[in-house]
Amino acid sequence: MTKNFKLGLFSPKIRINKIRNLSSLNQLNSEDGFTLVELIVVVMMIGVLSSIAIPQFMTAADKAKQKEATGIVSALIKAATAFQTEYGSLPEYHIDLSEFAKFQKCSDPNAADPQNGGAAVCKEARPEGLADLDQEFISPSGHYQITFRRTTDGEEFQVLANPFGRSYMNNGSAVTGCYRPQDSLSEVYEFTAKADDKGQQDDYRACVAE
Repeated sequence: MTKNFKLGLFSPKIRINKIRNLSSLNQLNSEDGFTLVELIVVVMMIGVLSSIAIPQFMTAADKAKQKEATGIVSALIKAATAFQTEYGSLPEYHIDLSEFAKFQKCSDPNAADPQNGGAAVCKEARPEGLADLDQEFISPSGHYQITFRRTTDGEEFQVLANPFGRSYMNNGSAVTGCYRPQDSLSEVYEFTAKADDKGQQDDYRACVAE
């Protein structure tokens, strides 16, 4: 007669599994975690890297915004050059330039408000063409205020693009340009991101022969 025996709690197989489980727990308990000092060092390293990377990122973003102004200033200078070549005098208003280039501005009625205008409202506004007698406008993005003029002596055409809007007018960099046909001089100048160059410029930059 065959007798059936049930494996008890202390069977060899169960004892081996228990020994293995205890061994795993000992391994877990013996592993070292991060100490407070190590965590502080890691946090400090992240802070240092952030302080280096974020300003660089902001500088690159501001430089990209400035390129819009550079493109507008360059186009105005080229259009003025074409007008002078065609008619023998420098342009004064947008209507004089419109034959050679088309320019757009931010259409929002509050765009020119330095505190509540600029990019804050222009990002949702659809660009529109300049009026015939415009000599000043806000760029389609709202980041720049563009002004242009023919000097009182009629010998030079000048453009000034100033950073604009509450969040950008003190951090952006201006762009200026000029065209002086008598001396065959033209220039588009970008102000740098240095502290002394940042912000709005008070006056136009004249073309000067070196």
